[in-house]
Amino acid sequence: MSLHLLARPHHPAAPASGMVWKMLFDRQQALLHRWASPVFGRALAELGLRRDALPNLAHIGQVVHQRTGWTLLLTGAPISETTYCAALARRELPVVSRLRSFSEFDQPPGGPDLFADLFGRVPLLLEPGYADALQALGQAWALATSPAALALLQRFTRATFERGLLAAPGGRPHFYGAALLTSARHLHAAAAAEATAHQPLASAVLHLNQPESTEASLLAVEAPVYYVAGSWADLGAALQELHQQLLKIQRQLLAGRPLPFAGVPAAPSGRELAFAARIPGLR
Repeated sequence: MSLHLLARPHHPAAPASGMVWKMLFDRQQALLHRWASPVFGRALAELGLRRDALPNLAHIGQVVHQRTGWTLLLTGAPISETTYCAALARRELPVVSRLRSFSEFDQPPGGPDLFADLFGRVPLLLEPGYADALQALGQAWALATSPAALALLQRFTRATFERGLLAAPGGRPHFYGAALLTSARHLHAAAAAEATAHQPLASAVLHLNQPESTEASLLAVEAPVYYVAGSWADLGAALQELHQQLLKIQRQLLAGRPLPFAGVPAAPSGRELAFAARIPGLR
């Protein structure tokens, strides 16, 4: 659905879109009342996100920019990972303007839609610590110059910005990952996970750098490990560690690659030696 439809409630498509938005909003609010941070609820109110009205994207963009300097970039469809991360590095968040239909209610087949982007990512942009961490994630993309580095970056993103938890010391974990905030099945899986499945975020990069033991579990709906940050500062520190690990992978790749023209020269042939011996006489 194009942006102009969202801005015109009297459009024939708006009633159906408004009903989809209302149902999605109500479902996630009912599921999140025990799991979302109070900060998330306050951000919804500050942005004017309500169950009974399609979002005012112009107002939301102004509030976000005033608070943390981020700009919302509206796109008609999901964009490539490279373009997305490059935008994050510039403190620009791509937001798909199309809202799913009733037939796509649980899982839009084309990727994220307006609800997934707006409800799952934009409210936390009002938090400076989260906003800075999301920019650092985009900046890390430039360091993912090998398949191993790219795989680590993707695993880290899934484990944090998609399925991450936040809990103060001794406090109860709250969801901040976008998949947990917007997907009922991911939320239920995380809510049903045993306490032993919660691991400190400080151990994430080391563990996620072992793809054989983590790839299958992170791709599964019931991920056995959920990384818990004690604060947004912890998330920022984990991203710094990720940057260092990506640089290490980059250096290892360069160290194992022969330099151009650095091979051992071949031994001269007999004809080459004979020609070299004749050179002084030719001068």
